[in-house]
Amino acid sequence: MVLRICLVAAFSFALLGGCASSGNESIADASAQSVSEQLVKGKTTQVQVRQLYGDRIKTSFTDSGNESWEYEFSRLHSKPTNFIPYVNWIHSGAEGDKKSLVIFFNKSKVVQQYTVSTSKVDISQGLITR
Repeated sequence: MVLRICLVAAFSFALLGGCASSGNESIADASAQSVSEQLVKGKTTQVQVRQLYGDRIKTSFTDSGNESWEYEFSRLHSKPTNFIPYVNWIHSGAEGDKKSLVIFFNKSKVVQQYTVSTSKVDISQGLITR
């Protein structure tokens, strides 16, 4: 009986708890198609990009002096083992998706190229991490 109560409690915690997001929410639902509808290569300016997506997380420059802006958004949820006493010492963490938008500008501060990518994220901790 005690085991059954613990299992039900652990399952309930897994369903109810542990969601987190970070980064720029303006790209949370972005796809290659939606970005291509908003950004026009050779036409969209940095000012317009800032109005669409807000502040970037990272800025870098190429050897030729062109600028690139990077936007990121991650959505994670806790692994069910996080909520099981003692088991969480052996294995716990979070998993989810990370979305990235990188925009390259020419010297005139106009969009030259961009890329949208999505990847899986798996953060593990404890004695067994995989």
